[in-house]
Amino acid sequence: MTSIIKLQVFSGAKDEGPLCYLLQVDGDYILLDCGWDERFDLRYFDELRPFIPKISAVLISHPDPLHLGGLPYLVAKCGLTAPVYATVPVYKMGQMFIYDMVYSHLDVEEFDHYSLDDVDMAFEKVEQVKYNQTVVLKGDSGVHFTALPAGHMIGGSIWRICRVTGEDIIYCVDFNHKKERHLNGCSFDNFNRPHLLITGAHHISLPQMRRKDRDEQLVTKILRTVRQKGDCMIVIDTAGRVLELAHLLDQLWSNADAGLSTYNLVMMSHVASSVVQFAKSQLEWMNEKLFKYDSNSARYNPFTLKHVTLCHSHQELMRVRSPKVVLCSSQDMESGFSRELFLDWCADPRNGVILTGRPSSFTLAAKLVNLAERANDGVLSVADRLLSLLVKKRVPLEGEELFEYKRRKAERDAEETRLRMERARRQAQAAESDDSDDDDLPAPIVPRHSEKDFRSFDGSENDAHCFDIMAKWDNQQKMSFFKTTKKSFPMFPYTEEKVKWDDYGEVIKPEDYTVISKIDLRKGAGQQTNKEPVVVKKREEEEEVYNPNEHVEEMPTKCVEFKNRIEVVCRVEFIEYEGISDGESTKKLLAGLMPRQIIIVHGSMQDTRDLYAYFVDAGVAQGKIEAPANGQLVDASVESFIFQVALSDALLAELHFRDVSDGNSLAWIDARVMEKEAIDNMLITGTSHLMISDGNEQEADVIDNVEPMETDEAENEKENENENENENGDEQNGEKEGGEDEMVENGVAKKPKESMRGNLVLENLPKNQIPIHQSVFVNDPKLSDFKNILSERGYRAEFLSGTLLINGGTCSIRRSDTGFFQMEGAFNKDYYKLRHLFYDQFAVL
Repeated sequence: MTSIIKLQVFSGAKDEGPLCYLLQVDGDYILLDCGWDERFDLRYFDELRPFIPKISAVLISHPDPLHLGGLPYLVAKCGLTAPVYATVPVYKMGQMFIYDMVYSHLDVEEFDHYSLDDVDMAFEKVEQVKYNQTVVLKGDSGVHFTALPAGHMIGGSIWRICRVTGEDIIYCVDFNHKKERHLNGCSFDNFNRPHLLITGAHHISLPQMRRKDRDEQLVTKILRTVRQKGDCMIVIDTAGRVLELAHLLDQLWSNADAGLSTYNLVMMSHVASSVVQFAKSQLEWMNEKLFKYDSNSARYNPFTLKHVTLCHSHQELMRVRSPKVVLCSSQDMESGFSRELFLDWCADPRNGVILTGRPSSFTLAAKLVNLAERANDGVLSVADRLLSLLVKKRVPLEGEELFEYKRRKAERDAEETRLRMERARRQAQAAESDDSDDDDLPAPIVPRHSEKDFRSFDGSENDAHCFDIMAKWDNQQKMSFFKTTKKSFPMFPYTEEKVKWDDYGEVIKPEDYTVISKIDLRKGAGQQTNKEPVVVKKREEEEEVYNPNEHVEEMPTKCVEFKNRIEVVCRVEFIEYEGISDGESTKKLLAGLMPRQIIIVHGSMQDTRDLYAYFVDAGVAQGKIEAPANGQLVDASVESFIFQVALSDALLAELHFRDVSDGNSLAWIDARVMEKEAIDNMLITGTSHLMISDGNEQEADVIDNVEPMETDEAENEKENENENENENGDEQNGEKEGGEDEMVENGVAKKPKESMRGNLVLENLPKNQIPIHQSVFVNDPKLSDFKNILSERGYRAEFLSGTLLINGGTCSIRRSDTGFFQMEGAFNKDYYKLRHLFYDQFAVL
C-alpha cells in the first residue's frame, strides 16, 4: 500500500536561516526541527500555527537555537502539545543554549518572546531517546523513527522515519562523517536506498582545511596575540562546538612544549559551569579515544579541563590576569559576551578576534568573516576598519526616572502590605467563628506596620518576627456576641512542627546536612569583620555549578540602544571549526545512498544550486529532486496520483467479512468515489425537492455525475478507515466528478470543484449497478494438511509423484507449476463431497 508523503517548508530553504519543516505521512504530521535566529521573525510561526493541533510529534536534530530555538515559543504561545523527541545530550545542551540566549538578551534589552519558565515548560515535553532506539508514534498509523549519530554536535541526530509499508524517509542536515577529538563521525551504512532523502547544502561549495593544519594555524594565531601582551577572543557557541575547542586547548595548555601554560585560558558564558558538568556525564555519547590521554588515573575525566577558568560575567573575567584567551558565546555575535567583548577589545591593536563559523549573512560575525578573508594576516585595511553597529545596554536609572521608580515601588509595597494585613484579618475572623474546642491552634500572624514602613523605598520590610499577640484576644472580645464560659488568653504564636515518617523511619532533610563550600565575596564582602573570610575547601570531586538566577539586580535599570561607529584596530581572523562534512565528501555520501527522491533544504541559494546540479549530473531524474523555497509544499508520495479516501458509515455497515489466515478479514467493496461536498449537496437537494418531485429526476441528475468504481480485489479489514486508489481509477472518477457535467444545488446549476485529497468518501453503489463477481480463493493450503483431514474423515489418501490420490485413485488433486490446484475424478457423490471439503480450506469471496 502506498503512502501520501508531503513536506511543507516554513523556514530554512534556500537560505541559512532557522530550520522548520512539517512532514506529512498519510494522516500524521511530524515537525522536523523548530529553530529561531536572532531576528526573531514571527512570520513563519504564524504560518505554522494552523497546523499545530495536527502535529503528532516533533523531532529535534541538534541542540543549537537554529534547530530548537522556537520550541519554547511554540509550547508557551502557540499551544503545542505534541511530544518532542530528542537525544539525551540534545535535551541537556539545548537547555543550556536557550538559557544562555535568554540571559544574553536580558542583559541588554527587554526580551519578551518567552521567559525562563517557558523554556522549562517546553523541555518538560521532551522525551529523551538514545541512538538506534526505535520509537513508535502514538496511534495506529505504524510510523516509527530512529535517531542515528550525525557527528556535528554532541547528541546530534539523523532521523530515520519508517512506515509499515516500507517507505524510509531520511532527515539529515548538518552531519559530519569525520572523527573528531570528542565525537565520532556519522555512518550511512544502515540506509538502503531510502524512498525520500531530506538533506541540506550548508556550505557545500566552500573549501575545508585539514585538521592538523587547522590546529597549527590556531596555535600560531593565539601565540602571536598573547606574546604581544594582548587578549585573544575565540568566538564559539554555548554548548556544542565549544566542547571540541575547549578539549583541544586544554590539551595544548597541558603540553609544556606549546608555550601556552603561562597564559590564562577562559571559557565564558552564562552557563559555562553547567555545560562542563553535563559534558562530564555524557562521555558515552563521545569518542572512545578520549580516555587515552591519562591512563594512570582511574577516575580521570577528559572534560575536567584543569587549565580552563570558567567565567559567567564581566566581573569574573576582570579578575583573570591578562594576557588571556577567552572562549565566549554566542557564535553569531548578535548578542552575548562575544559582542560585548568585541566592542571593548576592538580598539586595541594588540588584541585578536578568531571566528570559528560562518553564521547567517545579516549577523556581525558574518561581516567580520568577510573582512577577515580580505584582511592581510588579520590586519584590516583602512577602508574596512569603520563599522556602524547598534549598541544595546542596560544602564542604571538616575534623576527623575529613579524617583518615579521608587515612588511606584513604594505604592506597590504598600498595596501588598494592605492585602497581606487584610488576609490576616480574615483568617483571624474565620478562626474565631469556628466553634471547635481545639486550643492548640496557633494565633493568626498579623504584622504591625508603621508609617515608616509605607514610606520605605527599598522594600526591605521584614515582618517575619512582627506579631500582634493581642490580635486574636482583642478580636474575640469585640466579635463575641453571646456570653461563653470558655476563657481565652493572649498567646504567642506557635506552630508545632510535625515530624514526617516513612517505612524506614524519620524522613531525612538534605538541607540539614549541607556543608557550605564557599562564601560569595560579592554578597558578603561588606559584612565580614575579619580581613579574610573563612572558606571551607571543597573536595576535588565536588563541582561548582554556576546558577544565573543568583544575579540580584541591586539598582533599577533601563535599556537603551544607539548606533555607534567604531574602528576595528585589532586583528580579525577566521578558522573554520564548524564540524560539517566538506562539499566533495557530502556529495559522494548522499549519492551513495541512491535515494528515490531528494529534497534539498538548509543552504544558501548558491549551495543549493550547486548540490542540485550535482544530483542532476549523477543521473537523478528531474522530477525526483526538489529544491523548494520557504512556504512551498512538496509532494513526495510514492505514486504520482493517489488520493486518501474514507469509508462512509452506510457502506461499512453493509460489508460482509470473511476470516482468513493471520487474523485478517476480507470483504468485497462495491462503491463509488464522491466528494464530501457533493454528498452534502445531495442531501440539501433531496430535501428541497422532496415536496415537488418523486425523486427519479434527482437520482438521475446525481448518479449520472458519478462513475461507479468496481473493485476487483478484496480489501483488508485494516483499510476500512482510509483507502488509496490507483492512478487509473482516480482519473476516471475525477473526469466524471469534475468534468463538464453539472450538479443541482438549491435549484441552481453549479460546476463541481476539483477533488481535493482528503475530502473523498466511498459511498454505496446502487444495487442495479453492482456487477457479478468472479469467485476469489484466498489462502494457500497445503496438500499434506488436506491429506490429514481426509484421513480423519475416513478417506484413503496417499501421495504418488506429487499427486494426492483419494480412495485408490477415484479422485486426485495436484498442484500445477503455475500454483493452481487441479482436481480430477468421476462425477459422483464422493467427488462433490471432496470438492466441497477442499473449498472449505479457502476463504471464497
